[in-house]
Amino acid sequence: MVQLIYCINNSFGERSVAQMKWKKGDILVIAAVLFVALFLLGVKALPTVAGSRILRVELGGQLIDEIPFDEEIDQTITVEMPAGHATVEIVAGRVRVLAMPKEICPLGVCSSIGWVEQSGDAIVCLPNRLILTVVGGQSNEVWDSLDGVTK
Repeated sequence: MVQLIYCINNSFGERSVAQMKWKKGDILVIAAVLFVALFLLGVKALPTVAGSRILRVELGGQLIDEIPFDEEIDQTITVEMPAGHATVEIVAGRVRVLAMPKEICPLGVCSSIGWVEQSGDAIVCLPNRLILTVVGGQSNEVWDSLDGVTK
């Protein structure tokens, strides 16, 4: 069994060493929590099922465009912004923002996010107030039932 050693003060102010033993229940709880965490991580990592998905493009809080995309269509779109333009690449049912100059997007967080593909995924460029959101497709019922915050 695994043992932890810790110090306790007795009534005389002296330190003594005691041992705490892990019980079967402790190990079972830890194993169950790890199993559930790995299961949920695996469910989230599964590739999305193809369906009719839409890329919503918002600039400054206003809807600019809704672009349907799927696995077969590869395209590149340009989003005009007050500071310049952003190039959005759609390949094999995934979306990403290509790197922009530092003058347009100083930190480049939006381009460092990488590929998004699942319904609800978003790419946000705060300096330019650009939001790209994947909408539609087949929902992942297991994951959506656990995600009550965004509903």
